[in-house]
Amino acid sequence: MDKIVVNLIGGVGNQLFQYACAYAVSKASGIDLFVDLSSYDEYKVRNFELDKFNIQLKVANPDEFQDLNKKHFFRKTLYKDKKKTFNPEILKIRHSAYLKGFWQSEKYFAHIRSEILELFSFKSFDFLANKDILNKIKNTNSVCINLRLGDYVNNDTFRKIYFLCDKSYYSDAISSISKMIDNPTFFVFSDDIIASKEYLPQGYEYNFADTANWQEDMYFMSQAKHNIVANSSFSWWSAWLNRNPNKIVLAPSSWYRKGAKINDKDVIPQDWIKIKTSN
Repeated sequence: MDKIVVNLIGGVGNQLFQYACAYAVSKASGIDLFVDLSSYDEYKVRNFELDKFNIQLKVANPDEFQDLNKKHFFRKTLYKDKKKTFNPEILKIRHSAYLKGFWQSEKYFAHIRSEILELFSFKSFDFLANKDILNKIKNTNSVCINLRLGDYVNNDTFRKIYFLCDKSYYSDAISSISKMIDNPTFFVFSDDIIASKEYLPQGYEYNFADTANWQEDMYFMSQAKHNIVANSSFSWWSAWLNRNPNKIVLAPSSWYRKGAKINDKDVIPQDWIKIKTSN
């Protein structure tokens, strides 16, 4: 029996990209989709998180994909995201395949957006402690601002790949959206909510959302009218899952540090507004 198997690795944002791409391949080919979780046996930086969403996951056993995860002479089965840019050939797969990489482009799955939105809706979880924040987000002209600090500041490996969106980026983004919409109400989400205050321009009123977990962060940000994102896959998905048809999303013009030499031309959706960064 043919199968599409996707290797999952990284945090929740990366897992969503990987699954969304593989789901699109599975749907186009009519072949069942399985996830390979074996990387998490050794990768302890992040946890597997897709079980928090309304996805009917099929987990592949090693003996179900080890032969696919090899180069074959007669038929290609191993597909790697080598160039980090959209590869339309992936969507033409019509046989068993093993997908390995990050697949960070909506071009793989934008055509089935409605299905992806349903798959990536959260299972029920308790956010009653912060219900007031959610209500305010839903009932104002809300702009959710995300700052990725934490490992972008303290982790040497991440710092070689990603730059930190600085105060000038947030100043330009906040100033820009303030001219586009009436009476914006700003909500700030960050993995270091205290330090985030140093990166925000003065002259605006902020609501700092110190939520209980990443699920609340992602869900609350997706409920905003508009979003200002950081160069983070978690931040990206928080805005992409926003169903407001009139949403404005502002994103950094670059996604990776220049020295990382990674092509980011397909990461940011075309309808998002790019704000120049100092990277």
